[in-house]
Amino acid sequence: MAPLTVTGAGEEELAVLLPAGHPLAGRADVRLDDLADARRIDAPGVGLPLAAARARVRYHGTDLLALGALAAAGHGLVLMPRRVARAAGAGVAVPLSAPRLVRRTELLSPGRPTGMAAALAARLAG
Repeated sequence: MAPLTVTGAGEEELAVLLPAGHPLAGRADVRLDDLADARRIDAPGVGLPLAAARARVRYHGTDLLALGALAAAGHGLVLMPRRVARAAGAGVAVPLSAPRLVRRTELLSPGRPTGMAAALAARLAG
């Protein structure tokens, strides 16, 4: 079996999306500890790290904008890439300051990429 080559294609810092009237909505940033007692939306299909026992809603889809609409409507908080949280068009995206969590996109290939695959990997990593 050939070794697996991993090429980082991007990283996005995360933000907490919450309703405009939420007590944390006016903050410049939040720490993960600040969310310990908050209601969350469990979204295992999206792979975001706030799935916990205090989840009020379980979202079975993979559409991040639909997940954001649920958070903006007050069904629970979600952690998502900052760019997506801002694009959700509703609610308030508050940056997560600590710990530093990111959504990372990686290109996986068996062995070392060659030809066009190597060019694509270089461009994505660029």
